[in-house]
Amino acid sequence: MKTKTSLYVHVPFCSRKCVYCDFTSVVNDKLISSYFEAIEKEVDLISSYTEPVIFTIYFGGGTPSHVNVDYISKLMKKIESAFEINAQEITLEMNPEDVTDEKCRQLKFFGVNRISLGLQSSSNEILRVIGRPYTLENFLKRYDTVRKYFDNVNIDLIYNLPFERLSDVESDLRIIEKTKPDHVSFYELELHEETPLYSMVNAGVAKLPSEEVSEMMYDTIIDGLEDLGYKRYELSSWTLEKPSIHNINYWQNGQYIGIGVSAGSHIGTERSVNLSDINEYLSKIRSNLLPREYHKNNTLEEEIAETIFMGLRLAIGINEKDLRAKFGSELTEIYLGKLDKFKEYFLENKDGFLRFTKDGMKFSALVLSELV
Repeated sequence: MKTKTSLYVHVPFCSRKCVYCDFTSVVNDKLISSYFEAIEKEVDLISSYTEPVIFTIYFGGGTPSHVNVDYISKLMKKIESAFEINAQEITLEMNPEDVTDEKCRQLKFFGVNRISLGLQSSSNEILRVIGRPYTLENFLKRYDTVRKYFDNVNIDLIYNLPFERLSDVESDLRIIEKTKPDHVSFYELELHEETPLYSMVNAGVAKLPSEEVSEMMYDTIIDGLEDLGYKRYELSSWTLEKPSIHNINYWQNGQYIGIGVSAGSHIGTERSVNLSDINEYLSKIRSNLLPREYHKNNTLEEEIAETIFMGLRLAIGINEKDLRAKFGSELTEIYLGKLDKFKEYFLENKDGFLRFTKDGMKFSALVLSELV
């Protein structure tokens, strides 16, 4: 029986690099053509040893909307010829500066049915500091364009950004109220050493909110989105009625294939991650080799730890009966036992599911660290 599998395509190209971004991205359009030739070849290499049924596809980045839609179209045809496709959801990430009527028309025609639009902040001052090439006014115009073509739209936001105030987060929520997206992803900024922002903060050029203000931002977001009718179904994800099918599969530790630089795959118990250097990636593909930087088969212990770690991100939590059926009662008890000390305050058992309490979601990193 073929396994339902998600497909992730990493498109690393950007018009510029945001100061906070640690994702694999490239500001070099001369490589676009050869890169898409390579990922088509990677599809062939993967399809030669696995026969999944692809039920979700996600184009992430980088900035997939930065490249000509013809590249996406050609790749979609390759995917359809290589795999059995029964796609319920095909998502493409867009930046506001790339949105046009023609691009939206083409993407819809090629099968994309969900758009994830990056706003990050409603403050023009903050957008300028973090390197986003648009204003809130530009975003709102482009959002209206996207809405003409797509009835499933996510808006990405980040809090705890440099120079951000509580009033900025409140403004973000007013924009959500005004635009009414189907889905909201609201992430806390993670400061990574290899990013320009890390150096800016260390040098005192940029200042992040205090821990107290950051906590107030979190509480404001949680309560504000709930007041607007959004249901929190994952630590950083809210929806009116359209949760991301693709991302839920990830959080349930399902099967997925990643193609392109730095993309990860989980097939059976096999874990792999592609090379993050685009030139090394292209060289490997030209040699007819899978471009892996990391590859291993998980032990049963690693699989259960990952399944619990990922599953607890979901508001519904983990079905303990399913866990025992898959991994056996003895191993399940050992790993759930690691979390016993968090029960009552941060974790609860309800209807056969182990899940975070509201306070537990706030301190999820502390709980999940027990499984690493």
